[in-house]
Amino acid sequence: MLLKRFEAKTLPEALERVRADCGDDALVVEARATRTGYLVVAARPDTTPPQKPRDQTGSTSLLSKWTRGFQPLADKAADFGMSANVLHAVEKALLGTRVDLSRPGDPALPNLASRVLAALVRTEARVEANDRTFRTLAVVGPTGVGKTTTIAKLAARFALAHGAHQVALVSLDHYRIGARDQLLTFARILGVPMHVATNARELGGVLRTLADRKLVLIDTAGMSPRDERLAAQFATLAAPGAPRPIRTLLTLAANAEHGALDEIARAYAPVKPEAVLLTKLDEAASFGPALSVALRRALPLAHLCDGQRVPQDIHAAPAKRVWLIKSAVKLAQRTREDMGIDDEYLATHFGKVASHG
Repeated sequence: MLLKRFEAKTLPEALERVRADCGDDALVVEARATRTGYLVVAARPDTTPPQKPRDQTGSTSLLSKWTRGFQPLADKAADFGMSANVLHAVEKALLGTRVDLSRPGDPALPNLASRVLAALVRTEARVEANDRTFRTLAVVGPTGVGKTTTIAKLAARFALAHGAHQVALVSLDHYRIGARDQLLTFARILGVPMHVATNARELGGVLRTLADRKLVLIDTAGMSPRDERLAAQFATLAAPGAPRPIRTLLTLAANAEHGALDEIARAYAPVKPEAVLLTKLDEAASFGPALSVALRRALPLAHLCDGQRVPQDIHAAPAKRVWLIKSAVKLAQRTREDMGIDDEYLATHFGKVASHG
């Protein structure tokens, strides 16, 4: 995987250059403003099947698809849900570095693998920074991933920093009364208004009345990826007449399996999520599946959630990216049998996220 730099006066122009050079499936590693415009670092996906080494008879059947040095890490990472595509990208990037992949046991491997993964995983800082283009946010995702609680955390953080008078909540969940009541309870505790909308026209009207608020958070109904009502919910988010664009944040639970996460990301792709809110880190035995899906779908991480406390258990992803990757690599080097990992261990281990940068 070869990383390339693209510079242009505007971000769309830079991304167009990436697309022209690397194709539609290019992996964007970094995008940031510079003094003269924008810089994008991207990589062209490697579509060439990896060549397996042959034994003396010319057979590849008994040989691994990984280098000898990378094999132990790859095997354990795969056990913890890291996809083969991501692992191949990491291994290829490590080739030619100072790490020795010709034999197992190079002590530099875990640290370098962490750095490579950290370069691959994108984060979105504009949500936390309350960039003017990220002031009306719709939190979407399936049932049970913690959307409403995450909205309360985001609202509480913002209210503490800027005042409750700058925040408002909107509920689109007219399917479950309990969900609306939960959001209303949070709103009363925080001292912020909560509005209800049942269709696109009502949502547009509500948002016009909240145009002076610096942050409006929209809670949506939790629906499975196969729910026929998803299309109607997507249409509601069009909100004609809204004073500013609605940006969507996709909520994914870190304790879900790879196949389920990928199906969710694919189902919610029509609303073009700007970033991911990664929840339930404290309940996850592995970060591999969630990281793999985020990489495959080119979705940056905005925030990480590791508990139910409001607002303590939410963290801006850019500040925690290194911790996240190091934890993923450490878990990939262990097994439950090796470490005797149980629920108490996981709660203790992942509960430390708040104290690590």
